[in-house]
Amino acid sequence: MNDSIKTARTTRIRFSWMCTLLGLTLGMAGSMVGVLAQGAHAGESVASRGQVDVWTLDFKPGPLRLYVDPIDGRHYHYFTYQVLNRTADDRMFAPRAELFTDKGEILRSGDGVPSEVSRRLMGLLAQPLMENENQIIGDLRQGKENARDGIVIWKATDLESNEMTIFVTGLSNAFERVKHPLTQKDVVLRKTLRLDYDTPGNMADSVTAAAQPARPEETDRGNQFHAKISNGIWIWR
Repeated sequence: MNDSIKTARTTRIRFSWMCTLLGLTLGMAGSMVGVLAQGAHAGESVASRGQVDVWTLDFKPGPLRLYVDPIDGRHYHYFTYQVLNRTADDRMFAPRAELFTDKGEILRSGDGVPSEVSRRLMGLLAQPLMENENQIIGDLRQGKENARDGIVIWKATDLESNEMTIFVTGLSNAFERVKHPLTQKDVVLRKTLRLDYDTPGNMADSVTAAAQPARPEETDRGNQFHAKISNGIWIWR
């Protein structure tokens, strides 16, 4: 597959994903999907239109890997991260992470993941301060000394995807209010971090297989999240 075809394919997939999330059809969603955050300080433009006390947390993503549970023999994707509050106040942190595959799957974190599997995986990682998606919900206090480490786990139903994307919400209180193109009702889009990954041909070949961060498309780089996160950009969704 040449580069131009691959790029067009990737763009179509991402457009379709965003449309699916908004409950829209591809033919009518263009105006809404095109509302992208302009740079890492996207919240500033929202604040200028009336939203006050806009904040964004610092986020350091870890690897996206595959885990094969030795007891049930099933495959699970997992993603680790660290979050830090450098804002002016303590913040309520309630993250949500969704994993999309290039096969069109939308994986909700925790769905189909037994608590025993989560405990075994976290024990394997041997990071005593790491918290799962339920444990980490709560106040995130200011300062580097109060940074928290989290893990998100998804049941892996497709091991042949070549591209995966994680959408993380809960890192900012910034939002946009736009008109639904079908109903003309107000729809709230929230500032969301998108992380793109390329995956090996068959992740199941190795329990240590890791997806590789994929740089944003050329048209996305103006929205790049941070120079240290090469595969991260802000979007509204």
